[in-house]
Amino acid sequence: MTQPAGNTGALQDAEGVPPDRPRGLLPPVLPPLRPVLPLSRGRAVLALPRGRAMLALPRGRAVLALPRGRAMPFEQWAAHHAFVLRTLTVLLLAVPAYALLRGHGPVAAVLHALPLLALVLVARTGWLNRSTRAGAAALGLMTTAALAVQLSGGATEAHFLFFALLPLAALYAARAPFLLAIAFVAVHHFVFGTLYPHAVFDHHAAPLPMAALHAGFVLLESWACLVAWRRFDDRREHVEALVAERTAELSAQRDELAGLAAVVQSTADAVVTATPDGHLTSWNPGAERLYGWRAAEVLGRHASLLSAGEPLPDDLTTLPTGTMERRQRRRDGSVFDGLVTLSTIRGDDGTPTGVAAITRDITGRKRAEVQAHATARMLEQQAGELAHRALHDPLTGLANRALMQDRLEHALADRRARRHAVLLLDLDDFKAVNDGAGHEAGDAVLSAVARRLECSVRPADTVARLGGDEFVVLMEDVEGSCDVVTVAERLLRALREPVVWGDERFTVGGSVGVTLTDAGDRRGMDDLLRDADLAMYVAKSGGKNRVRVFERGMREEVAAQDELVRDLRAAVPSGELRVLYQPQVDLRTGAVTGVEALARWQSGSRGWVEPAGFIPAAEATGVIDAIDDWVIGQACAQLRSWDAAGLPELRMAVNVSPRRLATGSLAGSLAAAARSAGVDPGRLEIEVPEAVASGPDAAAGIREVRALGVHVAIDDFGTGSSSLSRLQDLPLDRLKIDPSSVALLAADAATGSLADAVIALGNSLGLEVVAEGVEQPAQLAALRALGCDAAQGHLFGSPVPPDAVERLVRTGRPLVAVA
Repeated sequence: MTQPAGNTGALQDAEGVPPDRPRGLLPPVLPPLRPVLPLSRGRAVLALPRGRAMLALPRGRAVLALPRGRAMPFEQWAAHHAFVLRTLTVLLLAVPAYALLRGHGPVAAVLHALPLLALVLVARTGWLNRSTRAGAAALGLMTTAALAVQLSGGATEAHFLFFALLPLAALYAARAPFLLAIAFVAVHHFVFGTLYPHAVFDHHAAPLPMAALHAGFVLLESWACLVAWRRFDDRREHVEALVAERTAELSAQRDELAGLAAVVQSTADAVVTATPDGHLTSWNPGAERLYGWRAAEVLGRHASLLSAGEPLPDDLTTLPTGTMERRQRRRDGSVFDGLVTLSTIRGDDGTPTGVAAITRDITGRKRAEVQAHATARMLEQQAGELAHRALHDPLTGLANRALMQDRLEHALADRRARRHAVLLLDLDDFKAVNDGAGHEAGDAVLSAVARRLECSVRPADTVARLGGDEFVVLMEDVEGSCDVVTVAERLLRALREPVVWGDERFTVGGSVGVTLTDAGDRRGMDDLLRDADLAMYVAKSGGKNRVRVFERGMREEVAAQDELVRDLRAAVPSGELRVLYQPQVDLRTGAVTGVEALARWQSGSRGWVEPAGFIPAAEATGVIDAIDDWVIGQACAQLRSWDAAGLPELRMAVNVSPRRLATGSLAGSLAAAARSAGVDPGRLEIEVPEAVASGPDAAAGIREVRALGVHVAIDDFGTGSSSLSRLQDLPLDRLKIDPSSVALLAADAATGSLADAVIALGNSLGLEVVAEGVEQPAQLAALRALGCDAAQGHLFGSPVPPDAVERLVRTGRPLVAVA
């Protein structure tokens, strides 16, 4: 509220606003205003600021100040003013009546009432401000008393009318009306009482004593009014302060309750209250949405209709307060999980008067928690699987390189262990399995090999797959190399057992390189694997299916092997290779019908090198491709030379590397060589290992070669693993019995042998059967008895130069006696 400016004028409105302006219910708190009425130097003046009596003697002077009072609300001021006006109206009628009673004529009676009438009219004028109207009313009251004194002839009793009417001037709670009333009395008694004493005092009394007496009464009356005014003002101030404070509290509580009500009405949670015996007393919109009942349908009903769990007690206030999960029921009968927050409502004396419950549907949250737990378990399982995959080979389940390195580093860091061993195993002829039966069969062989390796080592040993067909075994705390070699040989024996895959059986071998750690060994995993690989390389080059323990001298062996490869690469362009030819004899006629071209190396520094001394190195390094092309070219050229010399047409058999069939380049090489030499490709024959022949890649290469008219023979049949159904689908011409099977033949014990089975199979497939490695007459007799078609071996002739073949063929004599 706006605070009105202070004003010391006697007739100015206390609030400084027009009298018709609306007021607030509570008056503004006004600062104290200290009007000072100086009487004279040294006279005491009483100061009463804001209704509070205060005695001040500044520098020997006391100042008299009336309380400024408070600007009342317009409605209250108007009510007080109306009461004063009604009083003045009664007095206005009483004055002429009293004049007539005192013996005055009608005109005099009216003239006496005219001053009072003028003041009443001013007090009733609405456009005047409140101070002016209040001052006019106060003067009217005192004028009435003065008229009564005059009409009474100065009777003392008439003076009491001043005392009766003066408090009415205090009803305005303002200085101006009250000061005007006191000033009027002072002027009336002292001025008029002195100048016209007969109009103020009884004519028989002395003027001065009477004036002093009446002045004393007036001052006493004024003091009583001031005291009453002060007490009233203090009380009103206290009451107003209490009302303001309480109003502020109630307003804050109202705002708080309004905010809480808004929250309760807008929240999605159900907020309900109930009596201690369980009857519902309030129901918010959230409860309507959650439970499906409208407020009018549930208020007054028992809360048990909402519960789907354990029954509620008779007294709900006995339930534990706080948050709990309870099963709840909707209007349609469906049940949900609710999170209920329960609190007890208490009265002013602390007695429970009811309960309040806030319910939230947590069905989705619990479902999400279940899903989260399931997801967490799944992620944990996946993490375990990922960790397992990160440390294990996905195909075999063995440890991988990372896990092997970790365990090896841990073993090397353990100073208590004496020695450790690292065994590197590489499968022999595994590529033939992949090429012959496909990668699915190769995976099956690798898995079977992994299981056998695990079963062949100690429980504390670690078996890992490094990749491809390479495996490594870590043996911790071993006694010596003998124990390690024993384990390695056990591994090789386990590998030699055939692996059954469907209708096929695969036999693979392996070569093992071993390296042992010594006390203070500073080699890491890579160094140990390199040394084990070096030992394995030496074992493989020495004939496969062997175990070699790393020795420092092996580095010289490997260096020598590398030098061998370098020399071999230079052997083709330098003309150091030779081709020898071994005759193939028809066992029915004894005549030479063909030859097999065999490569030999006549090294300038090494001398004569047999195939076993350089073919494995050529296969491992890829030099075999150049050797095969050179041998095919030499063989075709030799056929052309023999034709020119007048020899009968011979068939030329050539051994080719299995990799040539997989690459698809063999057919092109054969066609180019035959075209260059001018010979019929039908006189050529390639020999393919059994394990490779039935592979999908080799099969395509065989069909390409056969499409040229070149014959195809399966070499060393009976030593590998092949699918008979696949062999039947291939365009083959010959089966060659392995020398090891021929060596077991005897003249009187051929039936039931492997050679017998191969010959029978060849006859059933319509294939010609050729026996290799025939060295004894008894073997020849057995082969003839079994019905073998052709043979080759030292019994008929060793590999010889081309001119020796020419002399052999020109003699025209059979190499063996015809049966």
